[in-house]
Amino acid sequence: MNERDRRRVWVGAVVIASVLLASWHSGVEFGALADSGGWASFGELVSGLLAPDLSDHFVARIGALAVESLLIGVLGTALAVVLAAVLAIAAARMPAITDDPAARPLATWTASAVRATARGVLAFFRSVPEIIWAFLFVRVFGLGPGPAVFAIAITFSGIIGKLFAELIEAADPEPARRMHGSGAGGVAVFVFSVLPLVRRQWVAYALFRLECAIRSASILGIVGAGGLGQEIDLSMRYFQYDKLATALLAVLAYVVVLELASIALRRARPAWPISVFAAGAIAGAAVLDIPWGELFDDASLDQVGAFLTGFSNPTTDWAFIENAFDLVLVTVSMAWVATVLAAVSALALAPMAAITFTIRGYLADAPHGHGWTWWLFLLVLVPARICLQITRALPELVWALLFIVWVGPGITAGVLALAVHTIGILGRLYSDALEEAEPGPPRAIEASGAGPFARYLYGVFPQALPRMLAFTLFRFEVNVRAAAMVGFVGAGGLGDALHTAISLFHMRDLAALLALTLVVVVAVDALGDRIRMRLLRD
Repeated sequence: MNERDRRRVWVGAVVIASVLLASWHSGVEFGALADSGGWASFGELVSGLLAPDLSDHFVARIGALAVESLLIGVLGTALAVVLAAVLAIAAARMPAITDDPAARPLATWTASAVRATARGVLAFFRSVPEIIWAFLFVRVFGLGPGPAVFAIAITFSGIIGKLFAELIEAADPEPARRMHGSGAGGVAVFVFSVLPLVRRQWVAYALFRLECAIRSASILGIVGAGGLGQEIDLSMRYFQYDKLATALLAVLAYVVVLELASIALRRARPAWPISVFAAGAIAGAAVLDIPWGELFDDASLDQVGAFLTGFSNPTTDWAFIENAFDLVLVTVSMAWVATVLAAVSALALAPMAAITFTIRGYLADAPHGHGWTWWLFLLVLVPARICLQITRALPELVWALLFIVWVGPGITAGVLALAVHTIGILGRLYSDALEEAEPGPPRAIEASGAGPFARYLYGVFPQALPRMLAFTLFRFEVNVRAAAMVGFVGAGGLGDALHTAISLFHMRDLAALLALTLVVVVAVDALGDRIRMRLLRD
């Protein structure tokens, strides 16, 4: 066994040990899945889901709420993109433009301070889950779609802004260097030499985040922020699983349609997706009942003032802080267990969902799966892709509500919800990584007469492994934030404490909880970035 193999064995052993430790620390009880009472409740749930309510008046109501969720997601994402672009430009260091402390010390210090502030704002915005912002805005502005739009705008601006800034800094510096050398200022350099290089990537990523925002919009109604979430919440609360089935089918349908539309728009010229995006945002602003006029009225400013006062003076009670820190560690443990379970499952599903392994081969004269072989592979490919689509289409909070019916409220339901949703996300990413592998090595192995398993194991998997590990680490970072969200519906972790603090308007307690969350999220992000860079470099 060489040094690399020994290192992989040690890493595998550490991962297994860490999952066992995290499971013990968080209190996950997978045995609850086999509980007889839980199976009875799960049977009732499945029976209701298999018989959706298709009455005319209810279908019309679901249709109206689906359109509302769609418009909430589009308008929220549009506001997020505008805010993200501004913050990203402030946070990024332009290619080929370096500060000269000796020549302009005040300007250099100011630029550094602006960058640091913008990066801090982006980190804070993306560290707080959108459901927390939505709940806060519901307390300030009342029920309706407005809080959901504002919540998505804030959280997604932090997520989008980080990538926008990274794309700016990674752009080819030569055009910027030439333009800056000719005497152009920073604004001109960005508009004419940097923006043309990153514009298409910005649009593609904005469309991807739009899909995520619409999924979020479909569930934020759980806290009173409009959209399909309010119907999902009512259906679960009153055990009306037939109505729940109709609402979930609506979520699944428009997420699938949106994904297909997003693929088409990403392939089109940038003007088309920008035009469609802008039209949707205008329609959302015109149709949705958004309390624009209340943003700066006295009542709202008083609420914001109380919020900021609490944040400027967080609680210092040591018992509360100790308990909050333990909840943060439990939340991280939940995210880690869920991510590893999902990664193992996605690793099995990804090859089955990749066309190269099911329908095609790597040789030019490969039979491409004719006859019975084609049908056998089709029976593998289609179910795998449907499984990945369904698991990622339904948000984590929906899965949490479903698992609460099965195993009861608590940590186990939260971990299972995160794991199932993450299977769909990682399965899709893993499948893409396998499809994009360099065809030379697997073609040579296939030409030697080796079977599909050997071709995959020795020709494709080693190439895709670094990217797959990087995707897994990134998803773990996302799941740390998502683990705080599922607690809002009773699925354990930090979310339950956040929900209590907001409900009682204990702003000092909320400030302490969010500060701890921010520290942990930033630490996890920083560690994940370093590990991902090393993996991709190797």
